[in-house]
Amino acid sequence: MSNQGRINNWRARRRADGYEIGAGMSREAAASSSTPTAPATTLDHILAALRRSPRETPVQRRQVYEALQARLDSDTFGADDETLDLLRRRLRTAIRLVEQDIRAGVDVFAPGYAPATLARDEAHLADAHEKRVRRRREEEARDARRHASRQDRALTSELAAGEANDLATLRANIASLHATQRLRTTKAGRSNVCALLPMLVLQLHTIQGESRFALAWALFGPAVLLSLISSLYLLTGTQFILGMDVPTFSLLGATTWIMFRQIIFRSSTSYISARGLLNLQGITPLLCASVQAVLYQAIFVLVFATLIVVGHAFDLISLPTSWPAFLVYVIAMGFGGASMGVLFGAIASKWRFFLRLATAIERLLEIFSSVFFVSEQLPEQYRAWFLWSPFAHGMQLLRSAYFESYRSTDARLSYFVTSLVLLAGVALCADRFARCNVQPM
Repeated sequence: MSNQGRINNWRARRRADGYEIGAGMSREAAASSSTPTAPATTLDHILAALRRSPRETPVQRRQVYEALQARLDSDTFGADDETLDLLRRRLRTAIRLVEQDIRAGVDVFAPGYAPATLARDEAHLADAHEKRVRRRREEEARDARRHASRQDRALTSELAAGEANDLATLRANIASLHATQRLRTTKAGRSNVCALLPMLVLQLHTIQGESRFALAWALFGPAVLLSLISSLYLLTGTQFILGMDVPTFSLLGATTWIMFRQIIFRSSTSYISARGLLNLQGITPLLCASVQAVLYQAIFVLVFATLIVVGHAFDLISLPTSWPAFLVYVIAMGFGGASMGVLFGAIASKWRFFLRLATAIERLLEIFSSVFFVSEQLPEQYRAWFLWSPFAHGMQLLRSAYFESYRSTDARLSYFVTSLVLLAGVALCADRFARCNVQPM
């Protein structure tokens, strides 16, 4: 007779006596797949099977263990692989420890008997089981997100009963709010100007929650660059540049260019990164870039006012001759930065590496944009190389509006305004052709 036949005969005799091996395991597995058989229950069934069967030799005990394993497999048929694996590991661990104690001469049928390391080994098995379950769920969620992204559809997940009821209540409240509102239809791909203010509020909350130091650096950054520019002149003993005092001259160049640079980088990055907001009606990449430009324009207008007022209080900075003209040129420089930011973002939507080159382009423009000096300080034969940049005209016109003693002879208002209009037109055309490259997330 084969070994399997002897096992079947032994199981038949046990059933005839009214005892079913592994019945407790079956009840536990049927109760919950997430709470497998307890260690004490497994140990009790092993000892009960040994007590009712011949156990004098290792061969006889091995037959009992194999019968327990077969019974476990049949009773847990249909259970998930992770739970079944835990039950098998738990059974094999208990069998191994009991067999070691039997061979060591320990009375395994004594009341209260339990292997010394059973609790520790079972805890390790439970921890490993929880890690495997958690890893499987994370992989399933990651695969679901990846599949939904490839299919370009929203990812839906199952909710608990309480959460589903809360979500239904929230949807009903939102529907009632929408029913009382006057709906405005915005064509696809068009920006909704009414969304500008909520987007600004959202961006302020984001800055407050994530990078509060960025707002503080908006004040300290110009002060640091102001000190560097001023030190170059002060070390050479220069107090005035064409009738302009060095601290105020440096302040105008440093703060205006930092504003210009921040608007370029923030708006270009927002153009391609705010994909989650594009699911909202009337939100476009152009609007996201415009929000960043308006925000940092407002921030640096406040920075200008603070530095000028505080510097004048300490008798370091002179006041502008015409506040309105000065602010107009500051806003015009910000408008130029916003146009360049949209243009850079449109290019980066097709060629992501371009934003790494944007820093080099900005540094090149900084040299030729009258940040550190004005064209009248240069020899005549070199001025044309610096005046090709419209931002050099803008910076010199800004200083002309600020200082009463300085009137730029090289800067041309018509060239500056025409260049800004052309730059804005090119940026809008690039946005029109690149909009299809930025899809909602």
